[in-house]
Amino acid sequence: MKKKVSAKKSRHSRGSSTKSGLSIPKTEDGVHKTKMRIIGVGGGAGSIISEISSQLKKIDFVTANTDLQALKAIKKKAKIFQFGQNLTHGLGCGMDPKVGQKSAHEAKQKISQLLKEVDLAIFVACLGGGTGSGAAPEFIKIAKELGVMSFGIFTLPFKFEGAKRAQIARASLERAIPNLNAFSVIPNENIFQIINKDTPIIDAFSAVNKRLSENLRGLIEMIYFPGIVNIDFADLKTILDGKGKLTYLNTAYGQGENRAEESIKELLSSPLNEYTIDGAEKIVFNITASKDLGMMEVEAISRAISDFNRRAKIIFGVSQDGSYNDKLRITLLAVGVGVKQDERRDNKIKPKQEPKQEPKPEQKTQPKTQLKSKKSKKPTIKKKEKKAPVSNPSPAIASVFTRKNALDLKKDTEKTEQELLEAEEKWNIPAFLRRQNNL
Repeated sequence: MKKKVSAKKSRHSRGSSTKSGLSIPKTEDGVHKTKMRIIGVGGGAGSIISEISSQLKKIDFVTANTDLQALKAIKKKAKIFQFGQNLTHGLGCGMDPKVGQKSAHEAKQKISQLLKEVDLAIFVACLGGGTGSGAAPEFIKIAKELGVMSFGIFTLPFKFEGAKRAQIARASLERAIPNLNAFSVIPNENIFQIINKDTPIIDAFSAVNKRLSENLRGLIEMIYFPGIVNIDFADLKTILDGKGKLTYLNTAYGQGENRAEESIKELLSSPLNEYTIDGAEKIVFNITASKDLGMMEVEAISRAISDFNRRAKIIFGVSQDGSYNDKLRITLLAVGVGVKQDERRDNKIKPKQEPKQEPKPEQKTQPKTQLKSKKSKKPTIKKKEKKAPVSNPSPAIASVFTRKNALDLKKDTEKTEQELLEAEEKWNIPAFLRRQNNL
C-alpha cells in the first residue's frame, strides 16, 4: 500500500519551485524529465527571448543582464536574472566586454544555481557589445564545469556598426566556442535577405526573432512530443556530443501537393546562415504532419537529406499533428557543418580526397626535351588561387570556422608542390595537376 502512495505522489509532483522561482525537474515513474533552459545574455538577447518566450511552451526562458531597466521591460513569460550589481550598479556594461566578463565571474555561484539540474542549456547572445560579449562566455564556461550540455546561438553585428564591434564579437566567439558542444552563428547583415527596403526596423528584427522562434519550437517539440518514430533527449545528446561544433538549425514548412519538395528546398537553404549542412557529421530531423502523411513523402525527404552527406550519422523522427491539415513541417539540426559547397570547392578544402589517376600514355612517352617546358609551366598551378573568389562569410564568422581550412590549404599546397617535383622526375604527373596546367 505504501508503494502505491509513493507512485501516486511521483505522478502528481511534476515540478517544484526554488526561491528564485525556477522549476526543478522531477522524475515521473522512474523516467527522468528532460530539463531545457534557454538563457539570453545581454540586452539584444533579452529582446529576442522576450519575444519568442510568449510563443513557446514547456520550456524555461531566462534573460540575464546587468541592466535592471532593460530587465524590467522583459515580458513576464521569461524570468529575469540580474548580476553584476557591485560593478555596474544596475546599469549596462558600456560596450566594455571586460566589465561583462568580470560581472559574470563574480556571480559564478548565482549562475551555477541557475544551471542546476539543467540537461541542455541554450545560450543566446548578440555579440559586439559589453554584456553579451563579455558575460556569455562566462555563463557557458560555468555550464561546462557543471557538466551541462550547451548549445550557443549568436548574432554578429552589422557591418555599418564598425570594425570595433566586429573585433569584440570575434574575441567573444573565440572564448565561448571551446566550452560549447555546438554553436550557430547568424550575421545581422543577413537580415537584408528576408526583408525589403520598406520594412521598418522593428519588423526587421522581429522577422529574425520569428525564424529563431520557429527553429527553437521545432527543436523543443522534437524532444518533448512523442511521435510515430520517436526522438528523445538521448538522441539529441548523441547528436550534440562533441566540442565546439558549428551547427545548422532550421525549420521549414510545405503545403499542398508538392509540400515535401517545397519544405526540403527551404530547409536546406536558410537565408540567415552563411553555411549549409555540407560536411555535417551528425544530423537529426523530425517530420510533423497530419495523418495523411505518406510513406513516399517520408522517403523523399529522408533521401534528400541523406544524399546531401552520405557519411553523416542520421537520426530521424515522425510526428502527427491533426491541426496541420495539408501542411508539413521539417526541423533539422546538423552538427559539424562547414562553409558552403562552392567555397569548399574553390578553396580546395578537400584536395586530398580526390583519387589520383594513372597518367595518360602519351605523357609517359614524352621526350626529355619537353621537361624544361613542363617545368616552365610550374607557376601556372598558382593561377587557381588568383581566381575571383566566391562571396565569403563575414570576417567575424570566417575567422572562427575557416581558420582550420586556411591551415589545411597551406599544407595541401606544400604537399602538391612536393608531389609535382617528384612527379617531374618520374614523368608521372597526377591527373588533378594536369587539369590545373590546362586551365
